[in-house]
Amino acid sequence: MLILGMRKRHIMISDEETVEILHRAMIEGKSQQERRRSHALILSDGGMGIREIASSLDVTERSVYLWLDAWDERGLKSLLRKKGDGRRPLLKVDEHKAMIAEHIRQYPYQPKKVYALTLESTQIELSYKTFYRFLKKNFD
Repeated sequence: MLILGMRKRHIMISDEETVEILHRAMIEGKSQQERRRSHALILSDGGMGIREIASSLDVTERSVYLWLDAWDERGLKSLLRKKGDGRRPLLKVDEHKAMIAEHIRQYPYQPKKVYALTLESTQIELSYKTFYRFLKKNFD
């Protein structure tokens, strides 16, 4: 429903068991994301508007809209992360590991030099911390 150019959005949960599951997830959820999404759904079911929900949970209004849309599409599964969510890695193991391993063989005790060579070879802007995490995760 459109009112003066703004989309009015609420969800209504009629099943008491679902409401109970959301309350439990809000309190005992494994991740902050799960607890926040559950809380947002409960507040929306209680009649609170998007702006108020976003303000009370310290998130953007866009996030709340996305959570409500996900609820409409996937129901309780929308509380959990799905595979593929999150930021894509800058360095890919299958593409970059062999090249970085070669740089390490050339300069075994000079990680900053390996980092510089990797930046030069890949033309990817990445921080040293990100590079270090890649090394730690993919090399012994």
